[in-house]
Order: sequence, then C-alpha cells, then structure tokens
Amino acid sequence: MKIFTIALLFITFNLSAKAENGVVVKILPDSLVLNSSCKAMADLVAKDFSILYACKDSHNRMYFYNFRLNDIDLVADFKKNSTDVVVNESQFKSYTLYELTAKNADNKQIKFVSYCTKELCLDLVSDNEYEKSIQDSITSQLRG
Repeated sequence: MKIFTIALLFITFNLSAKAENGVVVKILPDSLVLNSSCKAMADLVAKDFSILYACKDSHNRMYFYNFRLNDIDLVADFKKNSTDVVVNESQFKSYTLYELTAKNADNKQIKFVSYCTKELCLDLVSDNEYEKSIQDSITSQLRG
C-alpha cells in the first residue's frame, strides 16, 4: 500500500509540474520554478517519503532539492553524524528556515538549507558549494 501511495503521489506531482523556463513545482504553499536542468527522482522503497530533484549549476556541479514530509529531525541526524554542526534557525514568512553547516566524514564542510512548513520541508543540499543565487532564487519565490 505504501508503494502504491508513493507512486500515486509521484505521478500526481510530476503531472502538476510543467516546463516554463524551468520546472514549476507546486508542493509547498508556494509554486517554485526550478532550473530546467533539474530531473525528478523518487525512491519507492525508501523508508521516508520524499521527491528529489537533481540539478546542475552553471559550473556543472550537482545540487539537490528534496521535498519531504516534516517528520524527521535533521538537526539531530546531523549532530549524530558530525561533531561540528552549526544551526541557524529563523522565521521566514510562513516558513521556518534552518541553515546548517557541518563537516562530513572527510572533514569537508557542507551547507544544508531547509525551508519547512508544519507539514512539508524543502531541503537544498549539495556535496559541493552551490551557487548563492540558487538559494536566493528560492527565497525570492516564497511568498508564504
């Protein structure tokens, strides 16, 4: 039943997204236009439901938008896997904004940004630095 529900949500989600100088995504209270390089992916056997968009920036570096249910404590997960975690939490319109900076197992600094409503979160993450304009684009589109 879980796989059927996830598949149905994924199909509905993809049917509601259309090309318009990018990919229009309507899963948060606001619509977002993502870069046209973004490709939707879903793991139907994953424990937690999410829809992932894999994208490339102007330097051909990968970054990801992860739309997920707001039922995971990511701060606790990061602190469990890294001893050097800095969390900045703020309110941005109707969203709670979490900006996390941590070091991974290779001692490489990673940045993670999460925009959350009570029900859903949009996570912006990359193994490398992503361009600041990507986060600025999200921020400018959220009207919440």
